[in-house]
Amino acid sequence: MKKISLIIVCIICNFSFGQENFEDIYNLLTKSKSKDLNNYEKKAFIDKAFNRAKSLEEEDPAVGKLFLDISTHYTAINDTLLFRKSINKSKYFSQKNNDSITLARSYWKLGNFLVKNKKSDSAYSYYYNAKEQYDDLDMVAESASMLLNMAIIQRNGKDYTGSEITTTEAIKIFKKLKQNNRLYSCYNNLGIIHNNLEEYEKAIDYHNSALEYLKKTKKNSLSEAATLNNIGVVYRNQGNHLLAVKNYLEGLKYDSLFMKNPRLYATLTDNLAYSKFKLNDTKDLPYLFDKALKIRDSLDISAGIIINKLHLSEFYLDQNDTLKSQKYSMEAMRLAKKTNALRDLLASFKLLAKINPNDDSKYLNEYIRINDSLVKHERSLRDKFTRIQYETDAVRNQNEKLSLQNTWIVAISTAIIFFGFLIYVITQQRTRNKELEMEQQQQRANEEIYNLMIDQQDKIEEGRKREKERISLELHDGILGRLFGTRLSLGSLNAKDDANSKRVREQYINELQSIEEEVRNISHELGLDNFDKSTSYSTMITNLLEEQSKITNFKYQIEDDDRILWTDIPGHIKINIYRIIQESIQNINKYAQAENVILDFKKSNDRIILSIKDDGVGFDQSKRSSGIGLKNMKSRVTLLHGQFTINSIPGKGTSISVDVPMT
Repeated sequence: MKKISLIIVCIICNFSFGQENFEDIYNLLTKSKSKDLNNYEKKAFIDKAFNRAKSLEEEDPAVGKLFLDISTHYTAINDTLLFRKSINKSKYFSQKNNDSITLARSYWKLGNFLVKNKKSDSAYSYYYNAKEQYDDLDMVAESASMLLNMAIIQRNGKDYTGSEITTTEAIKIFKKLKQNNRLYSCYNNLGIIHNNLEEYEKAIDYHNSALEYLKKTKKNSLSEAATLNNIGVVYRNQGNHLLAVKNYLEGLKYDSLFMKNPRLYATLTDNLAYSKFKLNDTKDLPYLFDKALKIRDSLDISAGIIINKLHLSEFYLDQNDTLKSQKYSMEAMRLAKKTNALRDLLASFKLLAKINPNDDSKYLNEYIRINDSLVKHERSLRDKFTRIQYETDAVRNQNEKLSLQNTWIVAISTAIIFFGFLIYVITQQRTRNKELEMEQQQQRANEEIYNLMIDQQDKIEEGRKREKERISLELHDGILGRLFGTRLSLGSLNAKDDANSKRVREQYINELQSIEEEVRNISHELGLDNFDKSTSYSTMITNLLEEQSKITNFKYQIEDDDRILWTDIPGHIKINIYRIIQESIQNINKYAQAENVILDFKKSNDRIILSIKDDGVGFDQSKRSSGIGLKNMKSRVTLLHGQFTINSIPGKGTSISVDVPMT
C-alpha cells in the first residue's frame, strides 16, 4: 500500500508541476504584451518562456500549442529568426503528438509569414498542407480560408485561371456557411483577377458583389474604401478616368481614413492624382503625388514608393521636365532592382526609353530580358502551384493505399493471431481436460485406498471389540463368580470367635472385595462401546503418529475438535488430509530432529483447520526451495480448494497450516 500511495503522490505532483510550468510560461507571455515595455524588454520575457518550454515533456499534447503561441509573440516584435524556431518546434511536437489542429494552425501561420516575406511559392505549399489537415478534421470554414489564401497567391503569380477556380471552390463553402466577410474577400479577388485579364465589366460586377456582401456584415469596414480604390483602378485601366476619380474621392471620404489606414490613404491619393493627370486636371498636381509619396516614405512601403515615383516621372515627362522625370524613373528603377520588383522594373525601363530616346535600345533590351525572365518565373510559379497540388495529392493517394495495405495487414495479422490463440486455447483446454481426468482418476484411487483402509480398520476394530467382549464375559462370568464364592466361604468362618481368626478373615474379605470391585470396573470398561463413528479416522491418525514417533522418539499430542464429525466428511477430503499429515510427519523424521509434535484439528465456519507444529531445527524459507513433498502437500490442498501455509525459523521449528472446506 505504501508503494501505491507513493506512486499516486508522484503522479499528482508531476501533474501539478506540469500545470505550474505551463502557467508560469503563459504568465511570461502575458507580461511581454505590456505597453510599458520596449521590444528588447518584451523579447527577454518571450525568450525566457521559449527556454522554459523546451524543458517540458515532449509527449504532452499542449506543448505544440504552447510553441505556436510563443511564435505569435515573436511575430509581434518582428523577430523572424525566433519565430521560425518556435513555429518549427510547434510543427514537430504537433506531428509527434498527432495534434492535427495545432499542426494546421502552424502551417497557416507559416504561410502568412512567408507571404509577408515575399516567398509565395513556399507559402502556397504551407497553405495547401493546412487545408489538407483541416479537410481531415472536417473543419470546412478553415479549409475554405486556406483556399482563399492559395487563390490570392495564384493571382499574384499570374495564375489567373487557377486562382479563379480555387476562389470559386472557396465561395461554394462560404455561401453554405453564410460567411459574408469571407465572401467579400473572394469576390474582391475575382474582381482583381478579371481586371488583370482586362475583362473590366466582369471585374466591376465582382467588386460590386463584394460590396454587397460587405454591407451584409453590417460593419463600418475599411474594406469598403479599399474596394472603391479597386473599382477606380478598373475604370482607370478601362480609360474611364472620370469614374475612377469619383470612386477614389468616395474612398477618401471614409471617416478618419488617414489615421486608421495611412497606407490605403496614400494609395487612393496617388491613384487620384494619376487619374487627374490623365484628365489634364493638374490643379492639385504634383501636390497630391508628393503627399502620397511622403506617407509611403514614412511607412517604408517599397512597392508604393516605386509606383508613386513612376507616376511622378510620367507627370514630369508630360510637363517636359525631363530631368525630374529621369530622376524619379532612375530612383524607381534602383528600388525595383533592390526589392526584386520585376514588373515595376519593366515599367521603369519602358519609361526611361521614352525619356531618353537615344538610349531607348538599351532600355528596351533590358525590358525584353527582364520580361522574358518574368514570364519564365511566372510560368515556373504556376507550374509549381500545380506540382504542389499534384505531389500532395499523389502523396495523399499513396498514404491512402499504404493505409489500406496496413489495414489489410493488421486485419490478416489479427485473424492469424486470433486463430493461433484459438488453437492454443483448444490445445490448453484439451490438456487441462486430460489433467482433470487424471486428477479424477487419482481421486477415485485415493477414495478406494481410503475405503480399503477404513474397511481394514473397521475389521481390526470389530476384532478388538469381540475380544474385549470375550474378556469381559470371562471376567464377569468366570473370575468374578469364583471370587464371589470365595468371599461367601470366607464369610462362613465368622463362626470362629477368636480374635486372630476374625482379624485374618476380615483382611481376606476386604481384599476379595477390592479385587471384585477392580475386576468389575475392568469388565465394565471393556464392555462399553466407547467408540463413536469418528473413532476409526481418529484412530488411523493416532496409529500413524504412534508408529512414526518410534522412529526418532518424538513425543506427540493430538488435539481433536469434537465439533468435527468425521463420518460426515467426504472420503476424498479425509484421505488427502491423512496424506498431508503422513508427508509432514515423514519430513519431521527426516529433517526436523524434533522432540515434540503437536497435531491440532479445529472447525471454523464449515472449514477444517489443521496445524502441525514441531520444535525442530527449522529452515530458512528464502534459501530453501520447495521439495517434492511440500509440492505434493500444496497440490492436495489446491485440489481441495483450500489454503496451505508454511512458516519456519531456523532453530525455532516449523509450523504447517491447512485450511480446507468440509464439503
